[in-house]
Amino acid sequence: MAEKQRMEASSRAATIAITAVLYAVAKGATAYIHTPWGVGELLIGIFVPAFFAVVSDTWSAAIGAGLGTFIGDTFFLTATGSTNPALSLIAGVPANFIAFLLFGWFVKRYTSWGGFVAATLSFVTLGNLIAASSIVFFGASVFTAVGPLVAAYPAEALIFGFTAFWSLTMIPFIIIVVPLLVRAVKPLRGRSSIISSFPEWGEMGLRTVILGSFLLAVAFAAAIFLYLPGVVGLAGYPAVTDDVALVIVALVIVVPVAGEAMAAGRRP
Repeated sequence: MAEKQRMEASSRAATIAITAVLYAVAKGATAYIHTPWGVGELLIGIFVPAFFAVVSDTWSAAIGAGLGTFIGDTFFLTATGSTNPALSLIAGVPANFIAFLLFGWFVKRYTSWGGFVAATLSFVTLGNLIAASSIVFFGASVFTAVGPLVAAYPAEALIFGFTAFWSLTMIPFIIIVVPLLVRAVKPLRGRSSIISSFPEWGEMGLRTVILGSFLLAVAFAAAIFLYLPGVVGLAGYPAVTDDVALVIVALVIVVPVAGEAMAAGRRP
């Protein structure tokens, strides 16, 4: 029994370390691509903690996500002037931990393709909402670059702007890359204590997935029409509305296409 507990503890520690390091490196790869408001980054490496939340221990993946965010922000983003360690602790660390704790729990509880997409849409957006709210309400006290944003623009517009930008750029990458990685590690079934969960995603719930992705895109589009044009001018990035609109279109297309690809992979 003691030996089993030691092995489990070692596996959890390894999962935390691997998730944190890979996520930090992924953040570093896009550290110089900032959000339109100069705070934070375009983060497509979000698929790293999402993948480990699917295939590994949920708590370990969530802790690794939070730790990886802090490491990446401290060693990469701080040098670009888009954040600092204190802002990371206030916004990025809790947002990533909560998002991937809930995400990992959900995908293991609801194991269909529809469950995976629902978790991605729901909890990635929730995590970004937490990060955006933390930046707007508390960020100015620890990071001077947030002050002009908060002073010049409505809080709800900034919160929506950050949430929409991050969510609509993260979600397609998670939905495309994570299933590919899950399929790639299937030969490790029964051989790895770190990669211990192997979902069998098929075409169950595909109509629900299509409807959900469409409704999310419509909700973002409506909110963008109301709020986003009022906050994009600050960073001299007037084309952001067009860019986000393209990502909305991609969201509506990517989710069902990826789902059909997963289903096709299971057919004889």
